[in-house]
Amino acid sequence: MSLIINIGSIWYYFYKFNDLGVVITLILSLFLTYILIYFSISGGNQQGVLSSSSSFFPPRHSVAKAGIERELESRISSKLFGLFLKIILPLITLTLFFILFQILFRSGSLSAIASPWQFLPNYFWIFLWFLLVALFVDFYFKSKWSYLFMTMIYFLFFSISFFVYKIAFGYDQLLHQRALADILKFGVMEPKTIYYLGQYTLELFILKIWPFSLETLDKLLVPFLSAVLIPLTFIFNFKKRGFHKTIWPLLLFLILPFSIFTYTVPQNLAFLFLIILLIFSFNKNFIIQRFNFFFLFSLALSVFFIHPLAGVPAIIFTFILFISNIKNNGSLLKTGKWSLKFNYKLLNALKYLAYLGQIIILPILLIFSGGRFSISNINLSNWAPRLVGQESVILNFIYFFGLNKNWWLLILFLLATIFILKYRLKELKIFYFNSLALMLSYLLSLFIDFPFLSQIDKGSYAGRILILSFLFLLPVFYEIFICLIKKVKSEKIFFKIIILIFLSALLLVSLYLNYPRKDNHFNSRAFSVSSSDFSAVRFIESVKENDNYIVLANQQVGASAIKEYGFKRYYGPWLYYSVQTGGLLYDYYLKMIEEPSRELMLGLMTEVGAEGAYFVVNDYWWGFTKIAEEARVEADLVYSVNNSKVMIFYFKF
Repeated sequence: MSLIINIGSIWYYFYKFNDLGVVITLILSLFLTYILIYFSISGGNQQGVLSSSSSFFPPRHSVAKAGIERELESRISSKLFGLFLKIILPLITLTLFFILFQILFRSGSLSAIASPWQFLPNYFWIFLWFLLVALFVDFYFKSKWSYLFMTMIYFLFFSISFFVYKIAFGYDQLLHQRALADILKFGVMEPKTIYYLGQYTLELFILKIWPFSLETLDKLLVPFLSAVLIPLTFIFNFKKRGFHKTIWPLLLFLILPFSIFTYTVPQNLAFLFLIILLIFSFNKNFIIQRFNFFFLFSLALSVFFIHPLAGVPAIIFTFILFISNIKNNGSLLKTGKWSLKFNYKLLNALKYLAYLGQIIILPILLIFSGGRFSISNINLSNWAPRLVGQESVILNFIYFFGLNKNWWLLILFLLATIFILKYRLKELKIFYFNSLALMLSYLLSLFIDFPFLSQIDKGSYAGRILILSFLFLLPVFYEIFICLIKKVKSEKIFFKIIILIFLSALLLVSLYLNYPRKDNHFNSRAFSVSSSDFSAVRFIESVKENDNYIVLANQQVGASAIKEYGFKRYYGPWLYYSVQTGGLLYDYYLKMIEEPSRELMLGLMTEVGAEGAYFVVNDYWWGFTKIAEEARVEADLVYSVNNSKVMIFYFKF
């Protein structure tokens, strides 16, 4: 997959993605894959898995089990209990999965969605809790179905948005879908850029060889690949460390923030490939084979082609890992008695320069992308501690974590730091130092302002760097989880049951917090694209007097127009729909929402040279009735779409 992305991206960038490109990409990918596998096997690679003795922690003698645990183990040998574990329990688990996916499928909606939890019934959570209990029993008794069930629970957690949001989870998805449709039709989309190529190439390759719907593939890509590749890669690399050191850490990872795997955009796909790179890099038996670095650098290059914001740190990290590997082995290349050696001081200098680059390169790239250094840009309001309100016990428990997420992230980082200092694990230091470097990069990026973006979007780039920093800590968290699991295994069964009950609660809380919410503690104002938005766009196109018009609407309506009609007309740098936050048309749209004015619209039309203008208001706007009444007085024509779910006001000279 990595080679398909790399070869296809290069082919598309210098030519176009057509049937010839698919054939060449496939042939070269298969050939290079064969070469990589051949040299890995000939180099003595043991399929990249760690031996059972490769744990960083020495084995401990098992604590004598309590009588009740011995009784349980003796019952396993009985035929009746064996039948329950091998057949009945897996069937119960599969049935619960089937029920939950059926609930999700039936809860999908074409309307404007603020939170998926508004469309899921309360009994969804009851069935999910029973499923978690069944999984705990499966995992405790090492069911042969455990790895399949782990992939299924990952997909269940990651796919809520796929099932509930029938059109798209966010407006960004529609923009990428339109770009993909244009490339499929014309073979190219101008102007060509180095970013996003990786995702486009992968999706186009799949669409060329498999009869998928573009929309379905695009929505499903990241949730499905994440649910399959993360457990599969983890199991491939760490299965020999033991069942409990593989399955339980995988489950515990779901209590960490995972919203980046719930919908498809290039940045999230890049995060996924970065995690795969980090998991392979954490396998010391894999990286000891020098030829495997071709695979690691290929993965890093794939991350870069998907999104450079994650790709640049991935490449730097792989370079640092390669230098460390050379230092540990004493030479770059050995063939018989001949070897190519590097100066030790030079390698150290290169490594320190690479760490420096990890700190400063992303802020520099952000400045080159239009950002500017500004001390006044710092906003520490998100770090203010927040107390829960006088709501239900369940909501208070949930938002004890949700409202103070930045502080919990800081605690996790400090916990990782203490763990590194206490155990002095050499293999983890490279991940921790890269995380620390990116944390410093994040702090620098807080001083970079983007005047052309809306206030909501200004901190998005810094937030992505913070995510990158924590992704590099995943190997550290894995070893922390291993320590916790060892501690719990030595306790009595009553304590284990209490821990599993608490873990099930944490998993439910994690799932709830990783999707948009609308409750008494939090009100998500980011509505999804709805069928009414498409109806409004088509209606405007049907009643237009000519093509020289502009539309002031929210981003959801603008994304619908792009999905339906493409990027067909610009007024200077501005698309004819106000989809660009911080742009001229979007600024006027916000002014019209605040106080509808005919003079304001005529002034904008004069400035851009348009003959007509449409002002579109969705019914979920706060103060919708007031806005509509005031705009009705100012407009030349008024239209209602889908039983007044969308109001359209037309202005002309």
